[in-house]
Amino acid sequence: PGSSRAMIGSFDRTNLSYKAKIYSASDSIAMEDIFDSQYPGSEEARIVRKVARTMKLAKEKRAADLLFDTATFTNNSTVAALTGGTGNKFNAAGGEPLHDLHVVKDTVFANSHGINPDCLILGRDVFREIARNPEVRGFAGTIGAGFASGNRILNDEVVIQVLKDVLGIPNVYVGAARRETANPGAASSEGYIWTRDTIFMGILKGSDAVVSKSGNVKAMPVAALDFEYNGLSAGQYDALDSTRRYVWNEEVQSFTKIDDSFAFLLTSCL
Repeated sequence: PGSSRAMIGSFDRTNLSYKAKIYSASDSIAMEDIFDSQYPGSEEARIVRKVARTMKLAKEKRAADLLFDTATFTNNSTVAALTGGTGNKFNAAGGEPLHDLHVVKDTVFANSHGINPDCLILGRDVFREIARNPEVRGFAGTIGAGFASGNRILNDEVVIQVLKDVLGIPNVYVGAARRETANPGAASSEGYIWTRDTIFMGILKGSDAVVSKSGNVKAMPVAALDFEYNGLSAGQYDALDSTRRYVWNEEVQSFTKIDDSFAFLLTSCL
């Protein structure tokens, strides 16, 4: 009694500087098309949705370029190298995606000082191959909802539920968006925004996923954050000669890596 309390070690917070960038897009429509249009619905509403979708796809592309980048998140491995060179790709005979993802989870847990990953992001192609995998189908009988006995291919909801239940990861996302990559006027060439055979596992909900424009942000352990100075805003204006009406969208934000210790990338899954 009366002795001093034991002192634990403490360290200064890690500081990070970032800069939110301005992203914007606009489109226009001729006044004659607005006045003379006989299509159902408003021409301005159509072009607003068009510009907004362009902005959303561009933002998702920036997120994918950060989270699926092996140069940014240096804790990464191919499926074959994950288990000492004995692993099989998920669409190959003997592929064991649940086993391999459990190995990844243990790796993130160890690198994150005992914090379990809370987010799993999968490219769409590897996600659908997981739905066809015998190991995953073997767990589906315990899920029940929306699954008929004997099905050889699982629907998306059942696969996500299997991943959540078996891995214990509450947030599972599938990168299924596609975008046009060809220049205007050239032959169409679409591609997936998220790399088709890559999986990201890490801590993204350790603090608020979106951080406001406050200059003094204190974040819990997390792999990456979305720093948002101004959210998506929109407006319209007419040309000075009243020949065209312009619609624009703009946002000021930055997807920023915080600590790559809290994430792992599994590549070449197919």
